[in-house]
Amino acid sequence: MTLDSIIIFLDKYNLPWVLLAILVWIVIVFTCSMKEFVHALPVGIWTMFVGYILETFFVDHRFWVDKFLMIPIGDLDLFLVIGPFFAIGLLLIRFLPRERWKKLFLILLFSALATAIEALAMQLGFLQYADEKWCYIHSFVAYIFGLFSAVGFYSIYYDKRPNKLGK
Repeated sequence: MTLDSIIIFLDKYNLPWVLLAILVWIVIVFTCSMKEFVHALPVGIWTMFVGYILETFFVDHRFWVDKFLMIPIGDLDLFLVIGPFFAIGLLLIRFLPRERWKKLFLILLFSALATAIEALAMQLGFLQYADEKWCYIHSFVAYIFGLFSAVGFYSIYYDKRPNKLGK
């Protein structure tokens, strides 16, 4: 089975985002206990909504085009939202270390991984950038900001310390 025959199969049945969602959920199932899943769930939901909002903005402004929508939500596929957008936040919190420099490294690593997945989607023809508006470095930086927002949301959501007013 060649790469071209895989692409034709995925194209014929509109499956690329479904396949990616299945893969990331397999990773979640094999790396997270139920307790870890529930603990990281709010951040997964956060990254799902942030990813949806950003992706919608970028598609609406023609920075890129998502192809092969099986169950469209606007111009996005449902499986893109509940798959990688959800999983990146959940897995980030699942593996989030305590040390600041390690957190930064993990954010950079996850951003690089997400950008590599985008590059693969580009190579396979499932995603198309508008070259004059967008490139891989833009995606990398957008993922960094998105994941920083996820860590910020996590620290606010789970902050048990009283504020400076003692409330």
